[in-house]
Amino acid sequence: MIVSFMIGGLSATEAGPKQTVMAKTTPTQKPSLLSAFFGLDDSLPFIANLLCLGAWDKDGIPVVFSHTVNPDSLQTEDFQVLTRGGGVATPLCVTLRPASDVGETRTVLLIGEFGNAVSDPPVIVRIVGDLFSDGAVGRPLNFSGLETVVTPLNAGPALVLAEVIPESIWSQSTPGTDCPRKSKQVVRVTWAGGVRLADGEEPGDTERELYRITLRYPDGSKEDVVPFALGDLGDRDNNHHLCLDSQIPAYAVSFPSGHLVDPNGDFNPDTWVQVVDVSDL
Repeated sequence: MIVSFMIGGLSATEAGPKQTVMAKTTPTQKPSLLSAFFGLDDSLPFIANLLCLGAWDKDGIPVVFSHTVNPDSLQTEDFQVLTRGGGVATPLCVTLRPASDVGETRTVLLIGEFGNAVSDPPVIVRIVGDLFSDGAVGRPLNFSGLETVVTPLNAGPALVLAEVIPESIWSQSTPGTDCPRKSKQVVRVTWAGGVRLADGEEPGDTERELYRITLRYPDGSKEDVVPFALGDLGDRDNNHHLCLDSQIPAYAVSFPSGHLVDPNGDFNPDTWVQVVDVSDL
């Protein structure tokens, strides 16, 4: 028997002991919240003070938006975090860092006190102010009034978005970490939270070979391929670039469980996401 259920803004399909978390993302011009991920409970590291003074030992919830966010409209008062016990919290601060490369500014990190993972965890993130997309694709959109369920602390990170990006964007990644010039197609994948190896290092060739990109041919047939390189590494954010040597349109991306961890040390589940084109959003 296969059972489907929701984890935050994600759908998990359970068959026996394993779960495949499938992102609920399809091309749409309507604004939405793709995920809210309870990444750390009272344990943001001291270095987080560089993002927000006073962030050390606070909670962290990255929220992924359907569209890139206008930083000039981003304020702490735009957000409310509701806890299971009925508490309502406003973040101490909000930031688009560390996911701040061109085209990445859709992940907002909420920092503050958002309940307790055991007795009173955060359950809903709600947008209560006028927070706008940056209009990079289409007209600016207002996220006000949207909300999403918070993925609990002990859940591992899952893929929430995969998008084909033009060379004009991926070539602007940090020098030394972008896709090789010989790439014919680049897919950016966004995880619900920051991901790394269990030893704290960045993913390498082993993890590159675990990514599977499904290509869809004009006749409808499909083929799974492996990226020949990974890009956008070394910045400790929740994005990877998958560098492909094929121009056949990418249709979906998957990654197997148990290889990447979030800042809390939780391993990723089996995860799958359909690829969208930024021009469709």
